[in-house]
Amino acid sequence: MLLSLPLVLSLAQNPWDEWDPDVVRELNTANKVNYLNDEEKEVILVMNMARHDGPLFVRTLLANYVEEKQVENSSYLRSLRKDLNNVEGLIPLQPEKDLTAAAQGHAIESGKSGRVGHQDFNKRFDPLMGNPYTHVGENCSYGYETAMDIVISLLIDEGVKDHGHRKNILMVDFNSVGVAIRPHKTYRINCVMDYGQRKRSQ
Repeated sequence: MLLSLPLVLSLAQNPWDEWDPDVVRELNTANKVNYLNDEEKEVILVMNMARHDGPLFVRTLLANYVEEKQVENSSYLRSLRKDLNNVEGLIPLQPEKDLTAAAQGHAIESGKSGRVGHQDFNKRFDPLMGNPYTHVGENCSYGYETAMDIVISLLIDEGVKDHGHRKNILMVDFNSVGVAIRPHKTYRINCVMDYGQRKRSQ
């Protein structure tokens, strides 16, 4: 059944208008990075917006997306709203070259082979563990090419019982990320997001 609840936001409104431009600039941590394309940078921005103010994200970007895409009001969408309404002030994810390289390698290899999943995860991340990362995680998206589609579909996490993709995006400990969007043999396009808790100098 399609969503039939009253919506807070009309498509005539711009969902970005309620966001403080200065806050958005602070959350756009990849803005000046030269090793990511514009869509990859926006993936990081949208994740950071969800991490920074979950309730505002629900009222604006998520509400607009649900209306525009006619997303079914499933238990996964309802649980996402509930989870985001309890999220506020998580540290913004910072782009990192090493995580980006890991994401690029996996996105390219998955794209060429047409595979899905997290093949050789431990092998790929073992060199980064301990120094500089205490733990890492990975999300993979297939068939979506815009940042909003990629991030919100993973936040909804339809059909994933443990909401693992959502948990990675909203993980309190993660402070670093690498993103790669590449062609995919089977699904046309894939996006890999690699996360880490990086030791920061005090």
